[in-house]
Amino acid sequence: MIKSFNTVLSQKAKEPRLKQSFVMVSVLLATLSLLVSLQGITSDQSDVGLNTVEMIENHGYPCENHYITTEDGYILTYQRIPHGKNDDGSGQKPVVLLMHGLLSSSADYVNMGPDRSLAYLLSDIGYDVWLGNSRGNAWSRNHTDPEVLADAEKFYDFTWHEIGYYDLPAAIDHILEMTGNDGLYYVGHSQGCTSFMVMGSTKPEYNDKIKLASLMGPAGFMEHQSSSLLKVLGNHINEIEKLMKKYKFFELPDPKLLQQLAFGLCTVPENYQLCVNFLAVVDGEDSAQLQQEDFALILSNAPSNAGSKQFIHYGQQIKNGGFLWYDYGSEQNLELYGSETPPAYDLSKITAPVAAYYGKNDHLVYAEDAKTVVKSVSNVVNDYEIPYELFDHLDFIFAKDVVDLLYVELIKTMQAY
Repeated sequence: MIKSFNTVLSQKAKEPRLKQSFVMVSVLLATLSLLVSLQGITSDQSDVGLNTVEMIENHGYPCENHYITTEDGYILTYQRIPHGKNDDGSGQKPVVLLMHGLLSSSADYVNMGPDRSLAYLLSDIGYDVWLGNSRGNAWSRNHTDPEVLADAEKFYDFTWHEIGYYDLPAAIDHILEMTGNDGLYYVGHSQGCTSFMVMGSTKPEYNDKIKLASLMGPAGFMEHQSSSLLKVLGNHINEIEKLMKKYKFFELPDPKLLQQLAFGLCTVPENYQLCVNFLAVVDGEDSAQLQQEDFALILSNAPSNAGSKQFIHYGQQIKNGGFLWYDYGSEQNLELYGSETPPAYDLSKITAPVAAYYGKNDHLVYAEDAKTVVKSVSNVVNDYEIPYELFDHLDFIFAKDVVDLLYVELIKTMQAY
C-alpha cells in the first residue's frame, strides 16, 4: 500500500538524526511546518566516495543489481530498492523506474541522502524503486560481443536514440517480468526524458506499459538555447564531429580523472564561487540551491562515462531546430531515412500520461522549449513550472529545497495515477 507522503515526512522527523535537525531549524526559524523544516536538512556526508550500491546500503536499504541485455547486445546494470528499510517487502508494490541524465548515473537519485533523494522518498512510501544506468556509463560498460567491447569506436557508436529505442524497452520488459506488474511509473531527468520521448514515439506499444511519465527538465527541443557556449558548439557541431572522428574521440576522456580534478578544486572553500560561476556558464546555477557541502557527494560519482555522439546529437538539435533523429549527412540520411534530412520524432504518438516539470532558470532546457514538449505530446496531465525564479537544470536532483519545490508535487501527481 502506498503511504501518504506527508505521513512519511512526519515519521522521518521522529528518527534521531532528523529530530535533532528539526529542533535546530525550529529554534532558528521559530514555528515552521514540518515540510519547511525538512527542506533545510543537508545530505549525509558519510556517502562521500561511495557508489550507488554502497550509498543505498549505507542507509540501511536493501539493494539488488540487475543485469539487462538489450536487443543490440549491450549489458546494462540497474539497481533496485525493492522496499523501504522499515518494510518487510511482502506483497506486490507499484514499480517506478528512475532514469538519469547525460554524464550521470543511478547515483543521482540517492546521493543527497534519505531526506532529499527521490529514490528513498519513493521507497519509504511503498514503491518498488528501480534505478537505471544508460549504456556506456560507469555501470553499463559491457557487451555480448567481445569485438564491440574491445573497440571504443564500435562500442560508443550510439546516441540517446539507442538508449530510448533499445535500453528502455529492454529494461521495462525485465522489470515487469520480475515484479509481475502490468505497468510502471517512469521518472526521467534531462536525457532520461529525451530517451523516454524516443521510446514513446518510435515504439508506441510501450505507452501502454507506462502508468505515468514524470519528465524533469525534458531535453529535446533546443530552439531557445541562448547559452553563448552551447550556441557556439551547436553552430559548429559538424566541424566538431569531424574533429572527434579524426582524433578518435569516442567517449568522454577519463571521467575518474575529471572527478578527481573537480573534487580537488570544488571542495576547497575558497574555490566554491569559482565552481558555481563555471556551472552558471552552461546551467544557470545559483549558489542559493547548490550547497558547497554537497559538492563532494556529487563529484563522488559525476561525471560518469558517455559517448561523444550523445553530445553531437544534442548539438544538432541546436543547429537544426526541432527534435530530430541523428543527422548523418545528406548521403547517408538518404540511405537510412529515405530523405536528405533526418525525420522528426512524432511526439503525438506518446499517449502515456505525462507530467512535465521545468525551471525558469534552466539554461540547458529552457522553459519555452519544455513548453514545446508539452504542446507536442498527446496526454499531458500536469504542466508544472517550478515556483522559484532561479530553479535550474541541476536543481531537479541537487537543490537543497527540492522536496518542497518539486518532489511533493511530483509524488502527489504519481499517487493520483
